[in-house]
Amino acid sequence: MVFFAAGFETTTAPVAAMLAEGVPHNLSLLLSGRLTWPAVAMLLNSDTPGFDCLIAPGHVGTVMGPEEWEFVVQEHNLPAAMAGFTPESLLAAMYSVLRQHLEERPFLDNCYPEVVRPGGNPAARRMLDTTLRVVDANWRGVGVIPASGYALAPDYAHLDVRARFPDYTDTARKRAGQMPPGCDCAKVVLGRIYPNECRLYGRACHPAIPSARAWSPMRVPAASGGAAACASGGGTSATGIYVKQFIHTGERNGPEETITMIFSAISALSGVNSIQLAKIQK
Repeated sequence: MVFFAAGFETTTAPVAAMLAEGVPHNLSLLLSGRLTWPAVAMLLNSDTPGFDCLIAPGHVGTVMGPEEWEFVVQEHNLPAAMAGFTPESLLAAMYSVLRQHLEERPFLDNCYPEVVRPGGNPAARRMLDTTLRVVDANWRGVGVIPASGYALAPDYAHLDVRARFPDYTDTARKRAGQMPPGCDCAKVVLGRIYPNECRLYGRACHPAIPSARAWSPMRVPAASGGAAACASGGGTSATGIYVKQFIHTGERNGPEETITMIFSAISALSGVNSIQLAKIQK
């Protein structure tokens, strides 16, 4: 039996806990775990990061802590905020980074304090450190990002499906890994183009049948992406572009008008009421 364990820190932590508790002798792991912040660091260190602010993934922060994202402010002087999945948290984070940008006062704002605490989850981090090791990892369509993946620690390496079944590494049984011709999914999840600007959008790739080979476990700048998000025109990689649009509008119209506009637009979509908006503004 093979357990295909794919995901970021949030979903990799339970895999680490499972390993620490012990697994059946007939269970093998095909691990495809990734760390989030190295991908964002790679983007920020590039010539074209594609965003002016960062809404960091709160669910990752619950495990790893918000401190991992301090580099965005300290090294790149960009506004940043931790956000969860609720409309209130997302709206608060967008409000925060927008005001930070317009006031030229960047800092890391925790807009998901219910679960994101300093230091993250010590037990989860301890299990990750015990059962796994951080390695260089390939990101589909992007390339190898140093220290951005998880692999089994030596004491658990015998559970790796690659070791148990050597024919798994036979190149004849593997896809080459290239993106399909015409696929721009990597550019979408990197926040460099809109989803509908992909050459396959609405043609070979659409919500009902996304171009599966285009899937990339990369979710930046705000921890969402991949072919499904590209095909549907969504994903929070696009959110980074929308925030950028609001920022540029703010530079023309002034902060108060822009903030009013962003509150009106997002509250209309999310159903956040005026009382909740007042609470967020405080």
